Amino acid sequence: MGVFNKLRRIAESELSGGDVFWYVMDEVLERAGFDTAERSYRLRDGSTVFLRRGTTDAKVFEEVFIDLIYAPFVALVKGRPPVLVDLGANVGLSALFLERRLDFDRVIAIEPDLDNLQALRRNLDDNLSVPCESIQAFAGAERGFAKVHDAGYGAWGLRMGEAAESGIPVLPLAEIVPRVPGGVVLKCDIEGAERHLFPQIDAWDELVSFIILELHTEFFTMEQLFRSLADSRYEWHLHGGAEPGALLAVFALERGALKLQSHPLQSKLDSRDYSCGAAAV
Repeated sequence: MGVFNKLRRIAESELSGGDVFWYVMDEVLERAGFDTAERSYRLRDGSTVFLRRGTTDAKVFEEVFIDLIYAPFVALVKGRPPVLVDLGANVGLSALFLERRLDFDRVIAIEPDLDNLQALRRNLDDNLSVPCESIQAFAGAERGFAKVHDAGYGAWGLRMGEAAESGIPVLPLAEIVPRVPGGVVLKCDIEGAERHLFPQIDAWDELVSFIILELHTEFFTMEQLFRSLADSRYEWHLHGGAEPGALLAVFALERGALKLQSHPLQSKLDSRDYSCGAAAV
C-alpha cells in the first residue's frame, strides 16, 4: 500500500477526525525510532481504543478499523443469537468492532497471552455496555495445559505450543460456548490451532450458528476444513474462501439444516468427497 493511499485509508477510517492526525504522527515518530509507548485513540462511535505502540497492536487496529476485514460479515450475522464468542481475541479490537455493529447481549473473549489479555480488558471493559467475560486460555480438542509459542510474529501471532503439566489452560469449545437457542456467533483466529478444533466439530456444532474464521492454511488447509465439515451433523454454507496459495484467509461459515441420516454405506461413499459438507454461497 502506497503512503498516500494509506493516509487516505486512515482518514476514511473509524478514527475520529482529531485522532487521525495523532495516529499518523505516532506512526511517523515510531518509524523514526522514538518511543511512543502506549496510546489511546478515539473512534467515531465514541469508543476509545488502547494500543501498545511498538507492538503488533497497530497492525491489528488497521486490519479491523481501517481495512474493515470483518465488515462483509455484519449483514450476514444480523438477527442471530446475541452472544459472541471470540477465540484468539488478542487485544479485543475484533470483539469491539463486531459488538458495536451487532448489539450482542454478551461477549466471551478467549486469549492465551496475559499481556494481550490485559490490553483486551482495557479495550472492552471501558467500551462495552454488555457483560464481557475474558478468559486466559487456548481453545483445543481436549482439556489440558499448553505453553505459548512465539514464532517471531509478535503479539498477534502467538500460538499454542507443546502440551505441559501446568500453565495456560486448554479448553474444549464445548466448555467455552454457552448453550443458547440457535447457537452463538463464533469468531476464530487461533493461529493454526483450528487444526485441533475443527476435526472435533461434531462435539460443538450444535452450539454455533455462524463462524467468522481466519484460516492459517500452512497448518490446516481448505481441503482439511471441508473434510471436517463433512463430519458435522449439520450442513455448512461457505461465504468467501481462500485464494490458491494464500497462507491466510478470512471467510465465514453459516450453519444450515441438520443432515438427514443416510444409510451407512451411502455415508461411507459420501465421505470420499471432501467438499460434501460445505456449500459455497
